Amino acid sequence: MPSNAKQTVTMGTLVFPPMARVDQQSNKCVGHFVTITKKILAEYAINIDVICAPPIRIYRLLENAKVDFTINIKSTKAMPKDMVFVDTPFSTLSLDLYTHKDTASMRNVAAIRGFGYHGFREELSAQGYEFFDLPTSISAIQLFLKKRTSHLISYRSPVDYYIQEKKLNLKDDVIIEPLLDVPTYYAISGKSPHLEKLQAAFNDYASKHQLSFFDQIK
Repeated sequence: MPSNAKQTVTMGTLVFPPMARVDQQSNKCVGHFVTITKKILAEYAINIDVICAPPIRIYRLLENAKVDFTINIKSTKAMPKDMVFVDTPFSTLSLDLYTHKDTASMRNVAAIRGFGYHGFREELSAQGYEFFDLPTSISAIQLFLKKRTSHLISYRSPVDYYIQEKKLNLKDDVIIEPLLDVPTYYAISGKSPHLEKLQAAFNDYASKHQLSFFDQIK
């Protein structure tokens, strides 16, 4: 391959609005995850194909080397064990527990299948909470808002996105308990033939632009 020829890698992103979502008109994966990553890799003559899918499917694709990398937290147990994380974090996520005031005494939680939520899944299960697992953040949010569960554990950004999109007001009906803030990272499959190239590109870009987080990129 000529040295100036562009290579193409495949990025698998979790459906996680507004950071990554499927545009209904174009049916393409869009959002900050995609825009920022394309900008970074363009400097290194790397094109990307993007797959937007529920978390469990993305983790399987990584396991089978069908996608090269994703953006994720480090503690997800459903991720393949051979993932290589870039040193510089991509962003910080806030994790919250949402509770309907009128059913606060009930103990069932809407959540995303495959997410451990930094030990909070085990902690809540030990307290007697029953989990209703859905494929994506939006499907979990919808189940909670239909009052099919008394609680929702979710990262804040997709909840805020959904509330704004649907023009909802939850302040009088829902208690929001902040749990913790956690960084996300580029995570590259250990099976990817592009592992070293991707790792070098992300590290070089962060160093060259003196980034603390990749989402500082405009």
